[in-house]
Amino acid sequence: MRWLTLLLLTSCVSGMTSIPIEQGSIAVFFCDQVDCEHLLLAENIEGCAMYNTGTLGAMLVDQDVQLVVDGEHRVKGAVSERGEGLMHNKFCVLGGKVWTGSWNPSQRMTLPNNAVIVQSPTITAAYQAELDELLSGVFHGGRKGSANAIVNGSLIEAFFCPEDGCKDAVIKVLKGAQKSVHFMTYSFTDDDIGKLVEQKAREGLDVRGVFDPRKESHSEYERLAALSRITKVHHKVFIVDGQILVTGSYNPTRNGDEQNDENVLIIHDERVAELFEQEFERLWNESQKTDVE
Repeated sequence: MRWLTLLLLTSCVSGMTSIPIEQGSIAVFFCDQVDCEHLLLAENIEGCAMYNTGTLGAMLVDQDVQLVVDGEHRVKGAVSERGEGLMHNKFCVLGGKVWTGSWNPSQRMTLPNNAVIVQSPTITAAYQAELDELLSGVFHGGRKGSANAIVNGSLIEAFFCPEDGCKDAVIKVLKGAQKSVHFMTYSFTDDDIGKLVEQKAREGLDVRGVFDPRKESHSEYERLAALSRITKVHHKVFIVDGQILVTGSYNPTRNGDEQNDENVLIIHDERVAELFEQEFERLWNESQKTDVE
């Protein structure tokens, strides 16, 4: 029954009739609690697309790692983004594995962040193709590159913005919520996603969120204040029904969906979701109940 459910789910989510079934692994790290730079350097790094590498960038170039960075955070010997928008990804191809999440190496252990390592030939190939495109100088668009795989019985979906519609992928997951929506967001300004989260609360679901104190004039915090708390956070995470995790570099904003180079990883795995639920509850309990000046 579980396999039948997974196959039906994958057809519904992706529109595909055949998805690779693979053996692999998923590892989760929270980068204010463990040294993610140390963990990353212990891997076999082949190439990275990183918004801001800090001092790590020069080290990667010296090790002949193919590196793409944002145009505002140039590194000698790396490919720099150009054009409108940001190269806002935070991923590395590790040789059969992918590292992604919200963590910029420049942040070290200063903020709540996440990193996820996925071992999957299909997902790795998708990230490698995206990296190759960026290395060739194609930014803020290009070929569609979304990919899906069932890894150890868990569906994993990868999307790349703007070409794959990261916002649409997140909305599909949120629309399917039946019990709960928990989120941790650095920047959350997308009205459509905000209204959908608010609707789920009106339907009686357990809806709660943690916002970073940086709330722009168009932040969804004002819409969702009664359901939210505030603390410093750099996650870009939604957890649905305690079973589905949305993570990656994509903030739910217009620029994140339409202009920036971003990636979204959606993991349908209760074990992984539970780790992020624990992180959410930690931040929820440590956060403030009232607005911050």
